[in-house]
Amino acid sequence: MNKEEKSSNKCPICGRPTHKESKYCIFHASAEEKTEEEFKNALKKYVNETKKKKKDFDFKRFIFIGNINFGQDFGIEIIYGASFKEVEFLNGNVSFENIKFTQDPKFINDKFLSGNVNFKNVTFEEKTSFSGVLFNGIVDFSKAYFRKEVEFKGTKFEGGPTSFREVVFCGDIFFEGNIFQNDIDFSNAGFKENFSFGFNKFNGSEINFNYADINKKFEIALNEKHYTHINLESITTYFGFVSLTLIVVNGYISFRNTLLEKISLCFEVYNNSYIDFEGARIKDTVLRRDHVEGYIIQENRKSYDKAKDIYISLKNNFHSIGRYDDESWAFKKEKEMERKGNRHFKTLHKWLWSCFLNGLFGYGEQPGKVIVSAILVIFLFASLFMIFGVSNVGIEFNTSNNFIDCMYFSTITFTTLGYGDFRPLEGWGRILAGSEAFIGAFMMALFVYTFARRTGGR
Repeated sequence: MNKEEKSSNKCPICGRPTHKESKYCIFHASAEEKTEEEFKNALKKYVNETKKKKKDFDFKRFIFIGNINFGQDFGIEIIYGASFKEVEFLNGNVSFENIKFTQDPKFINDKFLSGNVNFKNVTFEEKTSFSGVLFNGIVDFSKAYFRKEVEFKGTKFEGGPTSFREVVFCGDIFFEGNIFQNDIDFSNAGFKENFSFGFNKFNGSEINFNYADINKKFEIALNEKHYTHINLESITTYFGFVSLTLIVVNGYISFRNTLLEKISLCFEVYNNSYIDFEGARIKDTVLRRDHVEGYIIQENRKSYDKAKDIYISLKNNFHSIGRYDDESWAFKKEKEMERKGNRHFKTLHKWLWSCFLNGLFGYGEQPGKVIVSAILVIFLFASLFMIFGVSNVGIEFNTSNNFIDCMYFSTITFTTLGYGDFRPLEGWGRILAGSEAFIGAFMMALFVYTFARRTGGR
């Protein structure tokens, strides 16, 4: 047999003997060229030989067929080193459950085409990478443990929901340029270092971080046309270390029942996006009014009592970090929610009184409204004095209905100056003058209070 004939009996990928009529070995032959039994027997033999020699597994460009359980089928507990580059898994589920990867496993351009993938309780001791991988079924990383950095780049999750429940991430986490066709679950996960979820295409409806433990910088950026729920309910954050940044277009962000204390919280929300702080405790958290203004979902849903509680929490938080202008805004929104909540027949009197206070001095937050109200009062009484007249002390026939005289008299009466050159006529004139003087004294005191409140700190 010549050299050409010998070489024709070897796999051009790995040099192993070819399988039957195929030009490839049994590991690289197509699914049509081998049976599941043949493949598994050969794979078991290869695994046992590799384990005995304590070598790394080389699964590069293998074509797996049928259900594969690396732990139960082949007795693998620890994988010291392995290459999963350009591997195809066909016609079955794949399980790495309970296996420990001690070196840096790289899943590059792999295709899990016809079943679910199970990484439950897997430990990754070194940096882990999933790049260009295609998952065409449900993917489950529940209770996995990543000791070092992990990245998912250019990976497609197309077949079903993806679970990272109770996963522990000890290093930085990067999800960039991936495609998710279904929901993602990070509930009860632990994020010990920085987390970045950006430039991904998300076609699911929910990303769940409920009860997650967040320790460092945490960033999510979503730019999708359809509505997305981001649940951060009851998460745990560590004081002074956590920075949460969420950039969302067409989304709902929920912080229900979450303690947000001494962290940095930054929002960029657009279009039909809303934020839910119901039951959340916000204290000493770096947050700006323009990040949340117009996006509180309870206000949009006209749940004014709940919206009022949220604005109270925001008001107290803005006070604690010294953002007094933002505190003023939150207080006015609190009173606005209270007013709107009383817009019913049974509480009409409360609604009218609230409207009056808002128009008069903006609930103590707008000294400009006091000035406007004072001018209106002066004009009103000047008009009334034109009807009843005022007396000019220095003229014999001293009754005047001139607008300038009445305006002058109304002003000095409002300010309680009382120069004595004009005086009210008996009867209704005196009643009007006394009333205006009382109102003027009250409103000048109200202006001082409101001005001091807005400019002298709180």
